[in-house]
Amino acid sequence: MATRAGADAPSGTDLSGISTDRLDSAARTKALHRINLEGGSTYLPAMLAENDSVLHRWADDRARRPLRVAILRDDTVRGFRETFIANVAWAIGRWNGVGLPVWLEQSPDSTGAEIVVTWVERLDSNRTGRSDLTWQRRGPIIKVRVTLATHLPDGRPVQPTQMVALALHELGHAIGLGHSPVRSDALFPETSATELTSRDRGTAALLYSLPPGSLK
Repeated sequence: MATRAGADAPSGTDLSGISTDRLDSAARTKALHRINLEGGSTYLPAMLAENDSVLHRWADDRARRPLRVAILRDDTVRGFRETFIANVAWAIGRWNGVGLPVWLEQSPDSTGAEIVVTWVERLDSNRTGRSDLTWQRRGPIIKVRVTLATHLPDGRPVQPTQMVALALHELGHAIGLGHSPVRSDALFPETSATELTSRDRGTAALLYSLPPGSLK
């Protein structure tokens, strides 16, 4: 069964209150040339169309400092299962396996964590997952809050396999990916993918070979 992880692009907050900086002419030309050469086997062009030609990702210096991911337990949320923690941890391992210059590391609490995963019984807009990103004016992401629902929009409980798909999808948003138009990809809006595809991996790799910022 497909699970609607994110009907909309991940929402974000620019700390500067101003639109994301445009890359300088040389950097923009180089980035667009690389996308033209390598983007055909990825969904990065679709991401640019979805996000007004802006790329957000974690800064290059995160290669030396793991991104701490706090997966909060919350037995007060109806439908929460302990296995959901393991489902998210499994998804973390899959993204770490891509070989990006960022490393996700599970943290025991939210203090100092860059990515915080929380739970609700249901989400609005017919969704079961949501990622709220905070970034700097230059484009780098600095904070993410992921919210996962324990119930589908029709009221049925989310099953562990569905939670794996949700976690893969929302953690993809958390590292900067947008939606894919291809149904089999983990970042397709109505996802059922419990493994990353070559397009998921290739899109993430291409994103992290480009500078964050506006390509307009």
